[in-house]
Amino acid sequence: MSTTTDNLSARALEKHQWLRVERGSIVLHQSPLLARYSDLLEHAFTTRLGGSSASPMSNFNLGRHIDDELIRQDAMKNRQSLCEALNADHERLVVPGQVHSPTIVTCADVPEKGALQNVDAVATNTRTLPVLLHFADCVPVILFDPSTMAIAVIHAGWRGTASMIVKNGVKELTDKFGAKPGNIKAAIGPAISSCCYPTSVEAAAQLAQTVTDASSLIITEPGEQPRPDLKAINAMQLLESGVGEVDVTDLCTACLPDLFYSHRQSGGKTGRQGALAMLKSI
Repeated sequence: MSTTTDNLSARALEKHQWLRVERGSIVLHQSPLLARYSDLLEHAFTTRLGGSSASPMSNFNLGRHIDDELIRQDAMKNRQSLCEALNADHERLVVPGQVHSPTIVTCADVPEKGALQNVDAVATNTRTLPVLLHFADCVPVILFDPSTMAIAVIHAGWRGTASMIVKNGVKELTDKFGAKPGNIKAAIGPAISSCCYPTSVEAAAQLAQTVTDASSLIITEPGEQPRPDLKAINAMQLLESGVGEVDVTDLCTACLPDLFYSHRQSGGKTGRQGALAMLKSI
């Protein structure tokens, strides 16, 4: 492995303590890197704290993934509360229908209902247009270019990671808005970590193919399943795309079931936290 790849791998593996922010009863986490641009960007990674959702969705579920009208109505109320806490207009909230795809779309305005099906990343340069995606172990990523004032919010499960959806996000910002990768700031939020993520050999092999050298990003021990560091693999993909700064949280959703929803830890019966980003008006 080259010295350059060694350096990138070390950077990709770095984890940082993030900011805990309380807005009323709602508990959020923010990237210290993106928080430097708080005059330009509002962003938040939510937790399960701050609402009154019934078990097993307790307490601040944002997902409408279960075919239950009461749960869906509750999620809408929580989304509205989140928008109010972040000074965002709930009526302008952009929420795609996620399916673990590599697809990213650009929105200039509020899309028509149902227009964003089978979409796992949204980019925009429209001010005061909040973008929200949902997670319960998968990797949430926010990209922000302060030079061109453009953002992307990305949902990267293992399939999205294997399809290099974060690289698609970088390409979208460069192609559509003229961003330069070196100016892009990336925040990789709370997700399942390698400590709690044994996978199949086949899945690990697909993930390994997405970066120059994954030897330090996937834990392999004799007689045990490989354990990829999905956050680090996404960070490595971003760094290899030329992204200037990447900030990765140290928070593992499966290790902290009282703080985050975790699909694996709960056996699949759980709610969804969110990652929201919005360009502020000037």
